[in-house]
Amino acid sequence: MKTFKYIIPSLILVSMLFYSCDIIEAPYEENFTPVEIDSTKKKVLIEDITGFRCGNCPKAAAVAHEIAQLYPDNVIVIAVHAGALAKPSPTRKYNFLTFVGQDIEKKFNLPATPYGLINRKAVDGQFLLAPESWATAATAQIQLDAVYKLELAAEFESSSKTINLEANVKALAMGANNHFISAYIIEDSVIQYQQDDRLYPNIHVEDYNHMHVLRGGMNGSWGTELSDEPLLINQSIKKNLSFVIPEEKDWVPKNLSLVVMIRDNDTEEILQVEKVKLIK
Repeated sequence: MKTFKYIIPSLILVSMLFYSCDIIEAPYEENFTPVEIDSTKKKVLIEDITGFRCGNCPKAAAVAHEIAQLYPDNVIVIAVHAGALAKPSPTRKYNFLTFVGQDIEKKFNLPATPYGLINRKAVDGQFLLAPESWATAATAQIQLDAVYKLELAAEFESSSKTINLEANVKALAMGANNHFISAYIIEDSVIQYQQDDRLYPNIHVEDYNHMHVLRGGMNGSWGTELSDEPLLINQSIKKNLSFVIPEEKDWVPKNLSLVVMIRDNDTEEILQVEKVKLIK
């Protein structure tokens, strides 16, 4: 089914205000035009690489949010806290860092925040994109045919704090070797400190609402091989994963979701992504 979405005017206005917390660059306005989409097309993962001590990162979060609102059925956002401005300090001790986020930082050579990955697809040789480029990059990915279809089911065993996931994967085109499946855990409504330079001079927000915060991976940072052999068109495969939430974590189960992606382990490109709430 095809639907048409119109660009939210503030998306362009917000994107013109950007510079990196660590590297200042001249902002520019892209000629962004939304596109007609349908449900058979590829979905898009925006990995918003951020930091709670990065004053310009809330602007980037606003851009990611507006793109997701523009294409609500086709865009999924993860906030990956990484880089120098994501590290706890003596006065700001809450720790957003994860092993997954640190692995992403290293693999893609993060120079600063905010930057983002759009389906981990390089644009002009660059994986890490400034926020003003996210809308155009996401729109280009949305227009591509989907290689896989993902259907997810999740359950939570409260007594053991165990997350169970069932992922049904169907090939919509000929598969290939070296495709991997990963499942990340994200959390909404994490109320913690955030620096927000938009609010100058009152830039220190003690009760900022952090959304889609990366908490970890159910099967590591890079996942596991989807299949020993490439899937044929219309062939399906089922993958089951379990993860026990460590006792020391303050995660709120009702605010958790699982983001499952299939990626090409040779190119890093995410071929399909889907999201499911842990507790509906």
